[in-house]
Amino acid sequence: MQFLNKLDGEIMIELGVKLKLLRKSKGLSQQHLADRVGVSRKLIIDIEAGRGTSLLVFVKILKTFKKTDKLLEILNTSSISPKEMYKKENK
Repeated sequence: MQFLNKLDGEIMIELGVKLKLLRKSKGLSQQHLADRVGVSRKLIIDIEAGRGTSLLVFVKILKTFKKTDKLLEILNTSSISPKEMYKKENK
């Protein structure tokens, strides 16, 4: 199934499964990852089950696993100001 056709909940579950696999491949327990990220083990359990988290925690997890390359891609794109975007959309 293509990514854009998935429901948000399906994407969250898939992300949780992928993060769990990544954690296990690095030999980390849920508690160890929680300690490194600065959250509770319960929150790691919830994330791995696809029950969501804050963007801040997600970024911290990605940094822990050195998986921020896509974030850098997003952050390094040239940004357009809201004013410029409005002008462009309302021509």
